[in-house]
Amino acid sequence: MTNETIYLIGGTTEARRAVARLEQEGFRVVVSVATAMGEAQAAGYTTETGRKSAREMAEQASGYGACAFIDCSHPFAIEVSEETRRAAGFVNIPYFRYSRPASAEFGSGVTIVKSWEEAVDALAGSGRRSLLTIGTRNLALFVAAGLDFTARVLPVAESIDACTRLGIGPENIIAAYPPHSIDFNRTCIRRARAAMLLAKDSGREGGLPDKLEAAAAEGAHVIIVSRPEEEGATDDLDVLVENLRQSLKQNQTSKRREGSNQ
Repeated sequence: MTNETIYLIGGTTEARRAVARLEQEGFRVVVSVATAMGEAQAAGYTTETGRKSAREMAEQASGYGACAFIDCSHPFAIEVSEETRRAAGFVNIPYFRYSRPASAEFGSGVTIVKSWEEAVDALAGSGRRSLLTIGTRNLALFVAAGLDFTARVLPVAESIDACTRLGIGPENIIAAYPPHSIDFNRTCIRRARAAMLLAKDSGREGGLPDKLEAAAAEGAHVIIVSRPEEEGATDDLDVLVENLRQSLKQNQTSKRREGSNQ
């Protein structure tokens, strides 16, 4: 058992699994989330809410006496992972990435693209109306390309405001909180009059299988933006815990050696 503290980047399904396992292993976990929605998911745990820079995360982790960072952010939250790595460097403690498993296969009627720009080109080339289920972060690219689409976003002011600033009218916004069933996805496709569905490879946790099944039932072609590559990431909790323990053991050994040499 241990009383050491972990500073964990949360707000995802896999974060809840990681926190539960780490507490079983005897660690104290501080969960950092960006929004009130993430805070609700982390209810019952010590939580720090709000978007943070690397310096701010480092200061908080140092204040809690954290021995490691564990990044359980969304697979497409690249900036968050980069800031967390930097934070770990600032306070010289190890960084670990725990991510959800990637989708193994997608079936027929699916086009895989590697970037948002490729997704724009694919939709533009189709010449058909689409339903975008990608959040708000990259919507500006699709607006700038003059594409005909409906955006499904979270039912929070931040998301609606982002759509409004981009000139997306209310008739082209579906605001709904996940998870979304197959039937609801089908309803959204029909509501959007969409022949195309754009999604991220956010795995089972992100509802991708239900989107694929709904699109197949509605005869909509799916374009999937593939997941960014993450060096050193694991989707196995046993591996995560073992790597964490080995790192802490090596750190303790190094400190004992330094002490004996003084």
